[in-house]
Amino acid sequence: MADNVALIVLAAGVGARFNGGGGIRKPFVEIAGRPILLHTLDRFRDIPGMVQRVLVVHPDDLAGVRDKLGAELTAVGVTEIVPGGAQRQESVRLGLQVLRDDVAIVAVHDAVRPFVSRRAIMESISRAEQVGGAVVASRMIATVKRADDSGRIIGTVPRADLWMAQTPQTFRRELLLRAYEQAARDGAAATDDSQLVERIGGTVVIVEESAINMKITTVDDLKIAEGMMKRKDER
Repeated sequence: MADNVALIVLAAGVGARFNGGGGIRKPFVEIAGRPILLHTLDRFRDIPGMVQRVLVVHPDDLAGVRDKLGAELTAVGVTEIVPGGAQRQESVRLGLQVLRDDVAIVAVHDAVRPFVSRRAIMESISRAEQVGGAVVASRMIATVKRADDSGRIIGTVPRADLWMAQTPQTFRRELLLRAYEQAARDGAAATDDSQLVERIGGTVVIVEESAINMKITTVDDLKIAEGMMKRKDER
């Protein structure tokens, strides 16, 4: 296992699809008495070889996060808090800029995925070290339909080889940097890091995880997460 791993946690999104936090951005909404962000960071607290944990937040939240959560973030291993960009891709780029020189493996994770397993984190690091990149993902189990602009179904997509990408997405540092540099030169945009690595020919493999590694995106997701966390605490 690599002994020079960095984590970039993304908490800079505006949460356009979420309106259940009373004006609070999703990562700071509480479940089980703590912000979602802290539950997420708990998952990475004791990962062997993790030497740096970078938290990327919305620029408007920077001062407040440092003031209100600074001690708790230090306790879960956060080493830097940096302002993010308008898009996810820009936030990752800004997180990459503050990595230590000795970091060789980088894991990028959504702040609002508080249920990822330790096994998936460890395996993603190991596989990235071996082949270049790894994406934690769950199998597509739903039947997927393709429809036209009017909503009329025009086809059913075979699902045997389809996966739902999650995070962490983990890469050799030099590969991820090269992918981001090339995207900047080309003006290319992507919705996840793997897509940028794929476009420069990098190898990325799947690390299977269950759908429990959910991203809290809507109010309904928040209710589900609260129930999951309650059951976890009762065990």
